[in-house]
Amino acid sequence: MDSLSIPRTWKSVYQQRLRLYRNWAHGDYTVRSFTGHGDAVYCIQVDGDLLASGSRDKTLKFWDLSEVRCLRILTGHEGSVLCMQHDGARHIVTGSSDATAILWDYATGQPVRRFTGHALPVLDIRFDERRVVTCSKDCTVKCWDISTGMLRYSMEGHQAAVNAVHMCGDLVVSASGDCVVKMWNLNTGALVRNFVGHSRGLACVQFDGETVLSGSNDFTIKVWDAATGVCLRTLEGHTNLVRTLCFDEERIVSGSYDNTIKVWDRKTGELLHTLGGVHSSWVFHVQMDKSRIVSSAQDKKIAIWEFGRGCNLVKQF
Repeated sequence: MDSLSIPRTWKSVYQQRLRLYRNWAHGDYTVRSFTGHGDAVYCIQVDGDLLASGSRDKTLKFWDLSEVRCLRILTGHEGSVLCMQHDGARHIVTGSSDATAILWDYATGQPVRRFTGHALPVLDIRFDERRVVTCSKDCTVKCWDISTGMLRYSMEGHQAAVNAVHMCGDLVVSASGDCVVKMWNLNTGALVRNFVGHSRGLACVQFDGETVLSGSNDFTIKVWDAATGVCLRTLEGHTNLVRTLCFDEERIVSGSYDNTIKVWDRKTGELLHTLGGVHSSWVFHVQMDKSRIVSSAQDKKIAIWEFGRGCNLVKQF
């Protein structure tokens, strides 16, 4: 590479990074959407231009977002695909209203094993290299050995459906219709602490090791200190259930049954932007990266909210 091209490249990256920051700050975005399922889209995962989506139509689909082209379709559940996660290399996990979870081989798309210990629909699922964690309408959180499929622990204590879980290291947090977030130790199955403060049932939870975020049917988002269980901040602005959350170092993104997506400043809790006019029904899931938000909803749509306009080098950030 020519020695003069290096500073030019870094200058361009800096300029485009600044423009991306301003796009987020000013709410400067473009949006496109598509319908790729025959029914509501309950769950999504975005990795670069690869999108995975699970639907009430009982399928899991993988998409190339750059062309909005379906790459493959996985079938095997007898009910809605309510939740999913993949690692982009070895494994895919899905949970369904048929009360089962499936571990799939990522490369072949073939089922490896089915987890059948829940009595009611599997509402959320997460995994790492050792474990699969599921939660259910049956009020339990279960931890399974990913290699053998054996049940390690059934974590009981919630008094209503457990709607969401999120793992970080050897800990998992669970959010329930009983208004409580619980933290569990995955090595022992023991309860670590409760997070109490919401006045109505919980729909979603996120956890990065230090911070827990929860979304509720009291229309609020709460930010918690994971180590103490203290509520640090309450975010108000939605006018219906907060169904889905994600966050990074700078922003929190939420999706709601008020059909909107909101962007918040993580440090201050300030509401920055409300994104609407695309989904005509409940927003079920949001994901984000450095330059965009992707959302899915009951209206069968998947929407891509692009904040990277004028930032051709965005993938280098």
